[in-house]
Amino acid sequence: DRAERSTIEESLGKMQSHCFAQGDFKWRPAMSDSIGRLLIFVNPNSGYMKGVKTFNEKVEPELRRKHIDFELIITDGADHAKTIVETREDLADFNAILILSGDGLIFEVLNGIFNRRDHWELLHVLPIGVVPSGSGNGLLASVFASRDYPLKNPSFTNRAIELATSATCLAQPVNLIHAQTRDANYAAFLSVGWGLMADIDVESERWRKSLGSNRFVLGALIRCCNLRTYRGRLSYREHSLSDDCAHPPFAVFGRTAAEKLRDCTCNKPGTSRRNRTESTTTRRNEDIWLTAHSIEGVPPIEEPIPEEGWTVIEDEFVGVYAMARSHISNDGPMQPRAMLDDERIYLSFIRKRDLPSRGSLLKMLIALEKGNHLNMDFLKWVDVSSFRLESLTPGKGRIVLDGETIGSESIQVTVTNYRTAIISDL
Repeated sequence: DRAERSTIEESLGKMQSHCFAQGDFKWRPAMSDSIGRLLIFVNPNSGYMKGVKTFNEKVEPELRRKHIDFELIITDGADHAKTIVETREDLADFNAILILSGDGLIFEVLNGIFNRRDHWELLHVLPIGVVPSGSGNGLLASVFASRDYPLKNPSFTNRAIELATSATCLAQPVNLIHAQTRDANYAAFLSVGWGLMADIDVESERWRKSLGSNRFVLGALIRCCNLRTYRGRLSYREHSLSDDCAHPPFAVFGRTAAEKLRDCTCNKPGTSRRNRTESTTTRRNEDIWLTAHSIEGVPPIEEPIPEEGWTVIEDEFVGVYAMARSHISNDGPMQPRAMLDDERIYLSFIRKRDLPSRGSLLKMLIALEKGNHLNMDFLKWVDVSSFRLESLTPGKGRIVLDGETIGSESIQVTVTNYRTAIISDL
């Protein structure tokens, strides 16, 4: 009966919690009255290293109370989650993927999905939920800002848990961008940085465990006092005036991703529903990406920039930063105009010759919290559909994509027809 089943589940839960402390996998036995199933990844080393504690004390009790089955995996290093997502044959049997970490693990999981033959289909029907446990939570902050949800903790985290464990939660489609280097292709959702902001992000990593998101403040002070500049070439194609398409949210529970796929009419760009699987497996990865661009005339990164329709700036830069979303953290908006379903990229740059003083730069970084940095004359903004960034000083400077260093001295970023979906509403 129900009471006996509850007693058995409680005993199994205690036994599994003991095993969980010694391993990286935890499975909750399926409930006959379950409303759905989540694949959960927890990064135990992100932010203040409280991901596991947050799951045990706050997330799991809600999942049990709401009758949501789950499979929990504690990541043990870089690309662990990516490998699992790439190879799981039953991925479509889940209703959603839930991530307890920062933007880095979302980036990893998303690119794991893109390495699958069925990536186009899964992106439309398998949403991602986020419980902030990292030092950078830009994607979730952007989603929350679009809904006027609180961005400060503990309300930020509590609201995320409430959304991810709600039987009536909805997922909002979010546009993705394509980032190409000379030897790799990436799906991205947030930002591209080179110079000042990238240096702050990467070099403050040493204080992640002790300071969490406050590491960025200390990193900013250090970089303003020891300012670096980088010679580079920035080429961009401005965004043409057009209406960005809005995509309504959809229910997470009720049907698994596999069940939603049966009714899916989301054709891959340039293919019919009949031949889309064949084209995925037979074309090179680069060709798949190029057909997914929502504009024409963007050459591969190894080819020259066209003479017409592009602006090219070769100069000494303090930094270049491009935004696909409004926030890079839950502290304040980097680009308040950015929307979740934007089909444009908000490109910003600071040239050395435009910067009045280091003090002006520090004022800009302080003004970020309230979005007042947009009024700084030396910070140039342009809406683009594609841009290419090339470092002209080999070995100097780093490019950061969605908070992750990618080890390349050039990158090209373009808007696409690809979308993922993020749990966003009740």
